[in-house]
Amino acid sequence: MRPRLLEFLERAPEYKISLISAPTGYGKTTLLAQWRVAVETSLPIGWVSLDEQDNDPVRLWIHIVEAVRQVELDEDFGADALTALSSFDQNLTQITVPKLINEFAGLSHPMVVVLDDYQFVTEDRCQESIAYLLEHAPENVHLVVATRSDPLLPLGRLRARGEMNEIRTEQLAFSKEEASCLLNDMMQLDVSSDDLSVLLERTEGWPAGLYLAATSLRNKEDKHDFIASFGGSDRYVVDLLGEEVMVRLPEEMREFLLKSSVLRRMTGPLCDAVVGMEGSGNILRELARSNLFVVSLDWQGEWYRYHQLFSEFLFYELMSSRPHLVPILRERASSWMEGAGFIEGAIRYAVTAENYERAGLLVAHHWYSYVLTGQFRTVDYWFESLPDELTTRDPALLLAKAWIYTLSGRSEEGERFLDIAEGFPSEGPLPDGTASVEAGVATLRAVFGIGGVQSTLEAAQRAAELNAERISPQDALIRFGLGSSLYLSGETSAARQEFESTLELTISGQPLLRMVSLSYLSIVAADEGYLEEAESLAREAYALVGRFGLQGIPQSSWAPIALGYFLARRGDLVQAQTALEEGLSTRRRLPGMSPWPTLFGLLALAPVCDSLGDRSGARELLAEARTILQKIPDGGIFPELLKRQERRLRKNKRRDGSLNGELTERELEVLRLLIGESTTRQIAQSLYVAPSTVRTQVKSIYRKLGVSSRTEAVEEATIRGLI
Repeated sequence: MRPRLLEFLERAPEYKISLISAPTGYGKTTLLAQWRVAVETSLPIGWVSLDEQDNDPVRLWIHIVEAVRQVELDEDFGADALTALSSFDQNLTQITVPKLINEFAGLSHPMVVVLDDYQFVTEDRCQESIAYLLEHAPENVHLVVATRSDPLLPLGRLRARGEMNEIRTEQLAFSKEEASCLLNDMMQLDVSSDDLSVLLERTEGWPAGLYLAATSLRNKEDKHDFIASFGGSDRYVVDLLGEEVMVRLPEEMREFLLKSSVLRRMTGPLCDAVVGMEGSGNILRELARSNLFVVSLDWQGEWYRYHQLFSEFLFYELMSSRPHLVPILRERASSWMEGAGFIEGAIRYAVTAENYERAGLLVAHHWYSYVLTGQFRTVDYWFESLPDELTTRDPALLLAKAWIYTLSGRSEEGERFLDIAEGFPSEGPLPDGTASVEAGVATLRAVFGIGGVQSTLEAAQRAAELNAERISPQDALIRFGLGSSLYLSGETSAARQEFESTLELTISGQPLLRMVSLSYLSIVAADEGYLEEAESLAREAYALVGRFGLQGIPQSSWAPIALGYFLARRGDLVQAQTALEEGLSTRRRLPGMSPWPTLFGLLALAPVCDSLGDRSGARELLAEARTILQKIPDGGIFPELLKRQERRLRKNKRRDGSLNGELTERELEVLRLLIGESTTRQIAQSLYVAPSTVRTQVKSIYRKLGVSSRTEAVEEATIRGLI
């Protein structure tokens, strides 16, 4: 125990964050484990042990929620936040983290969240979301971060505000009293005071070095000579002490240590499979009790890891003596991980074994389930770890990669992968359950409208034909693709049937696809004159956005666009404008995705703006729609809709502006914001619209007030009593 450091941690609830930052081997995890034991009855602590795979915002926050659930014994904690994480493009700081902050605030007691080995977290969205938590966390939530290097968090601001508690290398280095406690009291080595001072000087208080030195000293008769000769660089020290430890161990234990060094984290059954022996769990528990070689990663004593530097030494010894064994051991680890359901680990070990064929097969088999839960970055990591020559000759991987690129708005690159995949024989089924290569290509083209409406319809019909038995895991997507392409081709009645079929398939899951299908069906109902049905469907879609935390992602734009489409048909122009602008603003964040919802929104909003007196705004919206259509070889129903809107705009051209004298509600909102010094972009952000929309509204305000500048507009509005 280290009382002086535990006192630092006892003050953790007084700060937003306690930072424990020091190089490897300084006992950060051990200190936190001792503190957890000391306060376990009085202070709930959710513990997250991180590794490279957790450098994914989805995985990171799943682990945080699960850690809190374990100590709270509440399986519902964070349920809404986790649901939001399953969306295709998570907006962590606007949706997920605020939901968790609200749930934290609802706790009746303090809560500490420990993030151990935080140095693995480098991804920008991970850092931004943790920083957001620190900025907005309620008073009862406290973060403890243990890391080998300072994280990219607002440490300076937190320090200046007095909101950060720090433990650094100089505090973690052993004092003479602590070294004496370890060597003489706990291990009963009877090291003299002078020898202890020499050892401290040689190790500079480095806890790992002292631990390893203590292990070697156990069997030394002349401790003084050993300590006097002890020295050198860190690497030399680790090698020297490792050899001293290994040479005195039984052969069976040495084999266990060497062979298990290929593992990042260990559990008994995994070590049994890799090392090729039974009883590994007992060995791990015995090593953990010695507190010298392994660190326990959970309360149950099931998972462990080696001290980093000792692990490096063991692996160095294995590579030096039997390098041919390393890939064999890693492949064993991969097989065990796959059988236990740890797919990320199975892929990681297959890659480190350089068995890329196995790794690629695992990715091809499991990628879709990860995409459904929003773990894009994890799948991206997998593809980055695979050689290009593998992905370019494997159609299943090409299809999976095309999905990832298209969903993230990189449709041109996604289409390139599709083109390559089409060159392979259409044999199947594929590892993810897709009927064939042709079916996979057709499904993606059908869902995202690649190549224009007619080619999309042909792709959807072909995908449905190839999935005649409806056994593909992507069946609902195929039905949706067929419905949307039929509607865009002008076959409204047939489209309705497909959308209704999609809704039946998504009753128990896939909320995002269900929301989009409800929105499309609402548009169909509005076109057919069933306004009550259109409203019901649109509001159900909108409710799903809120229920599952889908706000802000490009796909969620369908719900407000459908609602605005219906409101415009009913004549509620102001509400329609608000809803349509909301949908378009969301969609514009990822312009590389399917163009259809953007075109729906533009062509629905243009006549609304015209009717509300914003003719120039309507003209800009139609120009934007025309630009989009010029890039599409076959726009289906949209070219005719655009021509109709342009004719209407010319017909309704006003000459004297007499109908344009009254400001709309949205223009009044913009006018009030003109009083301050906010820029056009800042005004747009506060109103959740595009800057171009604000500029259009400002022009309309100037025209209606008969002014030509911002200052004049404010003065005139004040005179008229508008502000």
